[in-house]
Amino acid sequence: MNMLMTLPEGDAKRKFFPPHLLEELRGLGTLRENPYGRVMTQEELALMLPQTEVCIVLSWGGTPRFTEEVLDRADALKLIVTPGGSVAPFITEAVYDRGITVCSANRLMAMYTAEGALAYMLAAVRDVVRRQADLRNGVWNSAPCRSLFQARVGLVGLGTVGRHLLELLRPFQIAATVYDPYVTADALAAFPYATLGSLEQALAGADIVSLHASKTEETYRLLNKERLALLRDGAILVNTARGALIDEQALAAELRTGRIYAALDVYEEEPLPQASPLRETDNALLMPHVAGQAELVRLAAELVAEIARHKRGEALTLTIARSQFRLMTR
Repeated sequence: MNMLMTLPEGDAKRKFFPPHLLEELRGLGTLRENPYGRVMTQEELALMLPQTEVCIVLSWGGTPRFTEEVLDRADALKLIVTPGGSVAPFITEAVYDRGITVCSANRLMAMYTAEGALAYMLAAVRDVVRRQADLRNGVWNSAPCRSLFQARVGLVGLGTVGRHLLELLRPFQIAATVYDPYVTADALAAFPYATLGSLEQALAGADIVSLHASKTEETYRLLNKERLALLRDGAILVNTARGALIDEQALAAELRTGRIYAALDVYEEEPLPQASPLRETDNALLMPHVAGQAELVRLAAELVAEIARHKRGEALTLTIARSQFRLMTR
């Protein structure tokens, strides 16, 4: 079995594919690696695809797309896999038209991202950042804090991450309002504490709002000045999805009023610019896009196991259907 890994040498490749995993891959067949020391162009990808059965890619830092023109050279390509989440940055409809299977660590990464969102919620309701700063400055603040138990939670988007988070929130006896125009009430059958509602209901009725929608044209700056104003006083806004879902200038203005609190893991421009007004707020927890970045080697190991299943002709477990691909972050 001929395999091609498009990841260039660098930090991302080392984090996902340490030497023992590369050796495991080589044990499955012939592995060719990116020889350029940088992100491949689409023309370079096309030149390396003939006789390649399995292609291993990662969109972090950039990757060529599998367009119709690139796939014209892919006479043997059967499987494209990524240890990342979304496949939309590099997969096109042409991949599905040709019957090529696409696999991703999306389901696994979603579990970690949901865990991160829960951690940010708890840090916010317990006011961890401010209380630690007070303690380091000699202030012993014994005032009571808030709790996640029986909180009203608004979820914007019910993809894989949102479902994982709803499950993690079950022990806290929360009441959730879910806004997602692509799901029906049947999707919430396993969560009796959650109901579908409008975006306005999910925002205005919640103590905590957590964003899990994909970044698409229709969700770009979904939370603008007017919708941020719907958040109740004292509300906590958590974003582990994509920064572009929020108008950051409008959010910074709301934060400056002291009316709401935000826990942000993602930003429209990353790394977050030093000049960003979000850095000037003291009622926001700012994290460097790490909610889903746990156990990266495990994510890659699961994809290596998926390639092994493909080689043995067994059913695959991490496939991304065309319908799911169409809703993923681009």
